[in-house]
Amino acid sequence: MNLPNVLSILRLCLTAFFIVSVTYQRYTEALVLFVAQAVSDLLDGFLARILHKKTDLGAWLDPIADKVMLVSSYLVLGFQEIVPYWVVAIVLSRDLVVAGGFLFLHLFSSRVVPSPSLLGKATTVLQMVTVLYLLWSVTREFQLYFFYAVAGLTLLSGFQYLLLGLTALSRKEIV
Repeated sequence: MNLPNVLSILRLCLTAFFIVSVTYQRYTEALVLFVAQAVSDLLDGFLARILHKKTDLGAWLDPIADKVMLVSSYLVLGFQEIVPYWVVAIVLSRDLVVAGGFLFLHLFSSRVVPSPSLLGKATTVLQMVTVLYLLWSVTREFQLYFFYAVAGLTLLSGFQYLLLGLTALSRKEIV
């Protein structure tokens, strides 16, 4: 177990505390926990590259930790009526389709390992920034702009991953 993988596991653990904080409307605590999660996300990838500690486990663990962190954030903020349900549905649907697609491809091809696209990374960053804004802002006067941007970029990256998966299938990369 290397340091980047430990950071991914830490991000998974912090998610539970984040959910509890939002549920009890302790938004300052939730903000601190979410910042810690976001920093751990940045650090695990950075450290894996500079320390030459990229592993197959990390290739799966990092995106799983990201998905758990972001999907649970949007779900709990949706239950608190901070994020509209249509945004929650888009974020959740995209991540279910992407995760299911990677799992399908991996089960039928040992060569397929999750690798994020630039658009996927941009989506993750925008989703994180949106959660940070919602927890930090008192008035949330620009929230609609964030919601539309998240929805649009999430849908675009979801379609991109769908096309990548279909391309892998059409190239007969499935064994």
